[in-house]
Amino acid sequence: MNLQQYRYVLTIAKVGSFSQAAKELYVTQPSLSSAIKEVEKELDIQLFHRSKSGVCLTEAGSDFLIYAKRILAQVEEMENHFSLGTKKSFTVVSQHYDFLYEPFAKVTKKFQADCRNFYLIETTTKRILESIRDFESELGILYLNPQNKRLLERYFSQESLKFEVLGNFSTHIYLGADHPLSGKSVITKEDLLVYPQVRFFQEDSGSVHLDEDPIDISKEQSNFYTSDRGTLMNLLVASDAYASGLGIINGLTKEQIVLRPLKDAEVHSLVVISNKMRKPTEFGEYFLKHLKKTLQKSARDPK
Repeated sequence: MNLQQYRYVLTIAKVGSFSQAAKELYVTQPSLSSAIKEVEKELDIQLFHRSKSGVCLTEAGSDFLIYAKRILAQVEEMENHFSLGTKKSFTVVSQHYDFLYEPFAKVTKKFQADCRNFYLIETTTKRILESIRDFESELGILYLNPQNKRLLERYFSQESLKFEVLGNFSTHIYLGADHPLSGKSVITKEDLLVYPQVRFFQEDSGSVHLDEDPIDISKEQSNFYTSDRGTLMNLLVASDAYASGLGIINGLTKEQIVLRPLKDAEVHSLVVISNKMRKPTEFGEYFLKHLKKTLQKSARDPK
């Protein structure tokens, strides 16, 4: 096998068609098919299910793609390292936290001459895990609680990921400033039953333990779903809905949102994850240094 064959599999899986992949790769379809058959013969596996509507990965093909992505990512990293004059990229993937902008901005300011592109991507838990596993991103930010801790730590171990606890936080309720519950100093789960909950959308992963929101879904209440943090905050301001989270707000909505502790709430940990097989960069180390400072400042000066 060679790197070109890895790229062939990656492109076919992406577009779902041998003919379309051949066009994008500037090769003939027979040559592409022959290259894939060589891989399948060498490994004694079938990579794709073929049908009239196109192709999709088999279970073995999905496993192969994971390894191929890792290898290609490492090759790209090596090429970038040894290419004189080539600027690098830095990517952080995270659940939806507005306090990340400050340390991220410090990185962009300090390393603008050394780094071409900076990415701060808010996404689902599943995509965070995949992005770190597949070397697409350097750092991932998410939280662990008693419900998901065992599942995620097992995943970290299986996929050669490591994690560091950045801080421990109890669940807080996010409310619009005019919400009927905003006058209470502490909120109970019973208080919340008559109000809709705003939650962050997650792909169907077969596990509720990948949910980003600390509070479970109740059958008695309505639920609003969004993938955008700004939309969530606007919904809180414009309605009697609530959301749950770590209890840190540093952004522009700070004056429009109130935070109240949830009574008898479980403590959960904010963690940063990275790939054991990837060497930390100075960008990542600088980001973590200032993220820890931001969290320490928030702990001293809660809203």
